[in-house]
Amino acid sequence: MSNDTRPFVRRAALGAFAAALAALVVPSAPAHAATAHPAVALAKPGNGAGVLTLTVPADRPGAAPLTIDCTVTPSTPFRYYGGPYGGGEEGLASVSCSAPVYKIQLDVALYYNGSQVTYNSNTVYNALSATADTEYPLKQGSYQTGARATITTVLGGTPATSPIYGSAVVTLP
Repeated sequence: MSNDTRPFVRRAALGAFAAALAALVVPSAPAHAATAHPAVALAKPGNGAGVLTLTVPADRPGAAPLTIDCTVTPSTPFRYYGGPYGGGEEGLASVSCSAPVYKIQLDVALYYNGSQVTYNSNTVYNALSATADTEYPLKQGSYQTGARATITTVLGGTPATSPIYGSAVVTLP
């Protein structure tokens, strides 16, 4: 091989190497679309357990899917003093996940004598947990807190929504 062809051979080899490297680092459009927006499968929650189980598909060949359990907990309503109504009934809800998720939207509602009377929502990003509360002026009757969570595990992923879980019912004089 003469000295005149070596620069050309080196450039061709470097070009082939760069193309191969780019193929490894930058996936093709179909592969990128499949891994950027993985589907989330919702497992049926247990009987009153308040657990939402999400499965995030593996983003690499041969990797195992990730299972995330998110526990949705409505608290038993309680009487509070002071605040916007000078006292009343308050319902709290929380959700706690076993691994960080992209987005948690937690909805909480307070039911008075079986009818929803107030509602609130809280959304957090890149979190393990969230809480939300709602308040209602105190009246004689029965109260119950309801909670529902909508979880999105990854950016662009499909959100999964839990059933509405209810707390114990309390009756206030």
